Amino acid sequence: MTQYVPAVAPLSRADIELDASRIIARYCPNLLAKPGHFPVLTLFEALEDDYRLDPGVDELSDGVEGMTYPDGQVLLSEETYRGADAGDGRPRFTVLHECYHGIKHREQIRRALTDTGELVVYRRQTVKPFRDPEWQANAFASAVLMPAPTVRLLARQENRLVLPYTMTTEFGVSLQAAEVRLKVLML
Repeated sequence: MTQYVPAVAPLSRADIELDASRIIARYCPNLLAKPGHFPVLTLFEALEDDYRLDPGVDELSDGVEGMTYPDGQVLLSEETYRGADAGDGRPRFTVLHECYHGIKHREQIRRALTDTGELVVYRRQTVKPFRDPEWQANAFASAVLMPAPTVRLLARQENRLVLPYTMTTEFGVSLQAAEVRLKVLML
């Protein structure tokens, strides 16, 4: 887990849910009405044309799943890319997490570097969640992979005890991500 982060522009959970809904509507609108797997690699590959970013796959340091740089590079480790392509939950989450850094945070960080020549970082526990780029990227990935309307639809149809397990299958996410999303949505 990242210990130091720059503070970014504040975003509420509602702001992030709206960003997620826009991405879903653009790349896979049927997921706003029916559970399914968001095409994470479609968004990753669209970063270049749609967001003027430079997506790529590279060998990264041990344990590093993805990186986003102020110059617009959004890199995934080979393992993360392969895992996302295979439909594994955690790598799919990581792809969206890095995409959001590129889409939402890259310009803010680049501007801070240009204006001051340095990037001020803080201990993560001292940054309010709504200004924490890691919290924002996690909230976005969760909201895209498990859209609130379709999670609520599943919740009405499914026993609460098995709902997280159903979500892993229906949305292609990890059990941990499903459990966190349910807590966030208070279901």
